[in-house]
This record gives sequence, C-alpha cells and structure tokens, in this order.
Amino acid sequence: MKEKQGSDKLRQYMEAHGWLTIKLHGGMYQSGLPDILAFHPVHGIRFIETKTEKGKLSSRQTRLFSRITEYGGQIYVLRDEKDYNDLFRKPNWLSYVRGLG
Repeated sequence: MKEKQGSDKLRQYMEAHGWLTIKLHGGMYQSGLPDILAFHPVHGIRFIETKTEKGKLSSRQTRLFSRITEYGGQIYVLRDEKDYNDLFRKPNWLSYVRGLG
C-alpha cells in the first residue's frame, strides 16, 4: 500500500471515531512536518507521520520531531487504520529513528 492510501484510510477511520484530522502540506517552508495534525475532545492533540512498512524518517524529520517533542508534542508513526490503537500508547516516533519501528 502506498503512503497516501494508508494516510487516507487512517484519516477516515479516525474521523469516524470522533477525531478532527488536518492534512499538513509539506513544502519549502514546512519540510519535515508530520503528515497529520489530529484533535480529539477526550484524547487531545496528536501529530501523525504516515509511512509505508519500509518507510524511514528523514534527518530533517528527526530534527524537527525532536524539537516538537521538547515542547510537549506527541508524535506517532502509523501506516494505516490498523495502527489506530497505537495512538493510545506512548509516542513511537523514536523507535523509527532507532530502526525498531
């Protein structure tokens, strides 16, 4: 499955479960941002980066994710709607940096 397909399925699933999801568009001035910003009235705010099964975080993402985390942001790397329950665990982006994702 391509990353965009997984991201679309995940967003649809999340929205069906009460989340507001906003697709963040990367560009020259937003390079490294996670793909999705998600809000839930009970579960709060999550940053989500979608990757394919073999996808890796870029060095720019790693640097920015570190900064976001320093300021209290929670970043999750998910593939598609099957990873939805990972949103209720510890943020997992560092496991992808360490090759454990």
